[in-house]
Amino acid sequence: MDYDTDNGLSYAALGAALAAGALAGAAAALLFAPQSGERTREQLRQQANRAWDRMAVSRERINERVEELLDTIAIYSEELVEKGKDITEKERQRLNDGIALARRELDRLRRKLSRLD
Repeated sequence: MDYDTDNGLSYAALGAALAAGALAGAAAALLFAPQSGERTREQLRQQANRAWDRMAVSRERINERVEELLDTIAIYSEELVEKGKDITEKERQRLNDGIALARRELDRLRRKLSRLD
């Protein structure tokens, strides 16, 4: 089961729901159990342990997902930096081309002015 915030369920809400479910199960077991207190306490312990284990697994999955997201962000960041370099290089070339064109035009105008003298 993969939990993410795309469907509006936050990780904190997930943890709270798991804890509430464990408590509700324990309360129901106490109310409806026709057995000894010792056996009921043992069942409650087992249910609490299972709930704890499920929360631990969920926490591990969340940590794995966060690591995957961080890796993805790192990859996209590197790609953006490279694209930025490409864009910068293209703009630098356009600027150099513009400067060369301006120099040629300036030289043409100087030659034209020198002929008028």
